[in-house]
Amino acid sequence: MSNALPSLSNVPAAPASRPRPTFRFATPAPTPAPAPANRPLSSFPRPSALGAFGQPQLPLAPQPRVAQLPPLPPLPPPVPRTMPERMAVARDRIRASAEAGQRIRSYEVALDLDLSEFHFARQFRAAFGRSPHVYYDEVRAERARALLLQGLIESDVARRVGFRRPAELRSLLSKRADPASA
Repeated sequence: MSNALPSLSNVPAAPASRPRPTFRFATPAPTPAPAPANRPLSSFPRPSALGAFGQPQLPLAPQPRVAQLPPLPPLPPPVPRTMPERMAVARDRIRASAEAGQRIRSYEVALDLDLSEFHFARQFRAAFGRSPHVYYDEVRAERARALLLQGLIESDVARRVGFRRPAELRSLLSKRADPASA
């Protein structure tokens, strides 16, 4: 076996190359002839009307008026400084969401209070004796019982409290039995 390279005699020849295209560059525009010395100054463009390279600018078309933007939403209230104040705000927010039938996540409340989710849950449990989720369920059950006592049917109550089916409401009510009735 030899280390010689294979011969290139069997390789077909490359096709004849075409001539390369030539590029023609545009010739620069002729520079205007200097103005005669006796031209009045008012015929020269004012400096404010000159563009980037000293060329006169065309007058701009009138711009359409921009529509009024809606006012900005109000800023959220500042985060309370002390932990008891923060927990009171968290309890009120969870209660309001539960009574309105809205879902709320503990991490959303924690972010609003500038706390981590787990630190918020520990502090809430220390302050109120139950986790944020248990408190949320208790408020929902309390609201559902009040609506059922008003004579509403289960499916309407379930929707108002934030459930899709009455079975979910029954499950919540069985888990969160009224301590006064026990």
